[in-house]
Amino acid sequence: MMQVFLHLGFHKTATSSAQAFLHENRELIWPRAALALPGRMRAVSHAVFEHCFARNARSAEAITAAMRAFLSGLTLGPKRRLIISAENLLGPMPLGLDPAPYPAAGESIAALLAAFEVFDWPVEVTLYFSTRAQASWVESIWAHQARKDQLVPFCEDLESFRAGLDQMPLRAQLARICAALPGQKVVSHDVSEFASMRFGAGQPFVDFLSLPRDVQDQFVAVPARNVAPPRAVTEELIALNRVDLLDAELAAAKRAVLQRAGLIAPEGETF
Repeated sequence: MMQVFLHLGFHKTATSSAQAFLHENRELIWPRAALALPGRMRAVSHAVFEHCFARNARSAEAITAAMRAFLSGLTLGPKRRLIISAENLLGPMPLGLDPAPYPAAGESIAALLAAFEVFDWPVEVTLYFSTRAQASWVESIWAHQARKDQLVPFCEDLESFRAGLDQMPLRAQLARICAALPGQKVVSHDVSEFASMRFGAGQPFVDFLSLPRDVQDQFVAVPARNVAPPRAVTEELIALNRVDLLDAELAAAKRAVLQRAGLIAPEGETF
């Protein structure tokens, strides 16, 4: 049986750290499992985004077609495992504009799973969701939006942003996904668990591979990636976003704030 570990997010739940771990250890993973990170999943993610707006049978079928096309480009077999980690396969990062963070998640995942029916051998797909306490999850998304360069700078204060995302907490969203996919194998880990795990956000993938100890000892842990700045720093970024600056001026001002906070390296230097 071909085993698949499909990591769908959620956004801002140590997904960047997980993907950094997978990339760093790709040469050890590849003999044991095919590996796909967000860059390889762009066409499928695009189809998912389109479905999130269209929400019809045709757009759902387009997800399946895109996923099937992706799978056809891999060298797979009945005993070959596959790891996919790409949070955009769940849809756009939530902004609190809908009562549910991921309103089309159940339909999108069902369409992704349908693509595996193309194989002539049995396939077992495990859906993996990394989760996070609601308050810190909302603040991390808020900080991400504040930091991000956008056509219309993000200016919303945290409490009004929280009111939108708290309409359906992340745990309730996960329960809704599970209810939409009865019988589907699902595992989840809260980011608070990673501190006690040998490989942090990478541990669930090592567990999936069921590797002997001597092989595990060859894996390399990686530092956490894309960590949200302290709230005070985000407040500075929001204040800058509210000022009428040219795009280049705003980007430079925000970069200076992040450099002073030690969150990015000064120009010409690397961490």
